[in-house]
Amino acid sequence: MSGKSTRSIRVNSVSDTYRKGDVFWAPDPFRRGSNPRLWLVLVTEQLPYPGEEYVCAPLTTSDLPANYEVGDAWITGRNPEKISYCSPWVIGTVKHRAVANPQGRITTEFTDEILEQCHAVLDESWGLSE
Repeated sequence: MSGKSTRSIRVNSVSDTYRKGDVFWAPDPFRRGSNPRLWLVLVTEQLPYPGEEYVCAPLTTSDLPANYEVGDAWITGRNPEKISYCSPWVIGTVKHRAVANPQGRITTEFTDEILEQCHAVLDESWGLSE
């Protein structure tokens, strides 16, 4: 026996879960008492509880040197009055039950770039010279 659980995870329906590239509103664990912020879904199925939690990177309106501008990578949900950026060094797990509302979707290419940058942060190969 491999020691891995083979239990099945039950989710009401596929439409109830989010996919890689989706953007939703959820609480910001890094700010006490703040309103929800936008999160970009990076990982879904590879987690121990698929459909119940997501690994995400936050979106922000802060134009910090190391942030990545979303720009034309929005497929749906873009607010034309605001410029969105993604911070690949800030990642977190968001529980499905904490999601307040869906916002839209971002391209696979942009999402994969953020995933690559998150990996570089974690393996200490990330450079801030961009």
